[in-house]
Amino acid sequence: MKRLVFATGGTGGHIFPALAIAHEAKKRGYDCYFMGQKEGMEAQLIPEHFPFIGVAAGKFDRQRPNPLAGLKSLKGLAEAVFALRRLEPHLILGFGGFASFPGVAAARLIGKPYILHETNAFPGLVTRWFASKAKMVLASQEASYQHLPNISAHIVGHPIKEERIPKAEAREKLGLPQDALITYVTGGSQGSLTLNKVVPAAFKELSPEPEHAVLHSTGKNWLAQVEEATVGLKHYFTKDFVNATLAWSAADLAICRAGFGTLAEAAFHGVPCIMVPLPTAAENHQFHNAQAFARAEAGWVMEETQIGSLAMIWKEKLNKTVLDKASKAALKFSHQGASQTFMNLIDDFFSVSNGAQLGSPA
Repeated sequence: MKRLVFATGGTGGHIFPALAIAHEAKKRGYDCYFMGQKEGMEAQLIPEHFPFIGVAAGKFDRQRPNPLAGLKSLKGLAEAVFALRRLEPHLILGFGGFASFPGVAAARLIGKPYILHETNAFPGLVTRWFASKAKMVLASQEASYQHLPNISAHIVGHPIKEERIPKAEAREKLGLPQDALITYVTGGSQGSLTLNKVVPAAFKELSPEPEHAVLHSTGKNWLAQVEEATVGLKHYFTKDFVNATLAWSAADLAICRAGFGTLAEAAFHGVPCIMVPLPTAAENHQFHNAQAFARAEAGWVMEETQIGSLAMIWKEKLNKTVLDKASKAALKFSHQGASQTFMNLIDDFFSVSNGAQLGSPA
């Protein structure tokens, strides 16, 4: 049985694609382990699905460098080397972000083969640092390769949980009105303070026709604040966390950040987006993601400096003709079957290698 180690963590945008692929790998008979930050989100999400190895991880902040982060990274690297030598995996799969650094760097250091998956239009530091020695770099979008010259690369799309629920059923389960236009507001797995402040205020400026409602996923730290801001709003529904499959299945429109995982889910469900890219995202990658989605005519970009115009733009898009056209464009943007495509390439890699360069597990 081939053994894989998935190096990932930090945010849902890095964790959920890895989980989707690991479930597909498990179906194909692979033995899957995860490695990530021991205090991170992954430490809570992964263990119910796969064995998890927690290591130290330091976040690279080029605006405010912290020597302690470097020390944590070195500690995590040592822990990762020890873990990989014990597990003797056939292949390490890195999913970007600072939490993947220990696993990918350890693989490079001890000569284990590794493959990288890059989500963003502008590749992150870990991908750029380690791409040259990777067996393959698999990307969610073609734009990534403009910044990775001379790399063996494939477009696989963004792996997500590919499940749709009938709109009426999703709305019933979420307690939403059946006949309204539903806007889903999400700032990603941890919520967005900016959207949590601005969207309720913008909603109050909208006229009641056509009838519309909001499902707002606030993040666990902001629920009380958003509930207070929306007291008395009949069609404003707040949750700290919402099942994403239900939410996207219920929605006609989204107001969201522009992590590519969020946009991949929107595309799969055919939900157009008003995108407010996180301006502090590394290499401004959310802006690049949003631009690609907008070029596909599946959504509209609004930078934070323009956020005062949200109510006006929102009102323009609450139009069934506009939404239907953008919904069809979003569905065309979707890379359905990304997990299967990813694992087909892994299968091919092992088939071509025939075990000669992969070693064997202990």
